[in-house]
Amino acid sequence: METVMIWLGPTLDVMTVLMVAAAVWRLGRDPGAAWQAHEERLQTIFTELRALVAQSEGLARDLDGKLAAREASFQRLVAEARTALAERRAPVEPAAAVGDDPALVAGRIEALAESGATVEDIARRLGVAPAEVRLVIGLKTARVARQRAAAEPRTHAH
Repeated sequence: METVMIWLGPTLDVMTVLMVAAAVWRLGRDPGAAWQAHEERLQTIFTELRALVAQSEGLARDLDGKLAAREASFQRLVAEARTALAERRAPVEPAAAVGDDPALVAGRIEALAESGATVEDIARRLGVAPAEVRLVIGLKTARVARQRAAAEPRTHAH
């Protein structure tokens, strides 16, 4: 046992030197090169992740814009449906109800036009042709224009 103890110390020293040499040989000449390669790969991954996050934020903004446009379109459709429903419930005033007098029909057309009703709505409500409604509105516009022109003071060039 005494001889084993004498050789044990130097044997352990040789084993330690061999293990250090194997570790150095395994890491290569530049032990930091492996770490640098890992850091470069991680940096590339983080850069790609940042680009993906920015891209997804842009896509989310685009989606928000498209959803807002769809909502506005939906709101318009709902408003149109409500208007159409209200128009169906509105009483129809056939021309005979206001009389066969063209002046009464024209007066009712003018009143409905001033209230903001469309030509088609007026024609439907009064039971007259849309062309007739356009004619009455055009004549009223011309009459108002003539009245304005007559009311303006005329200037004479000297």
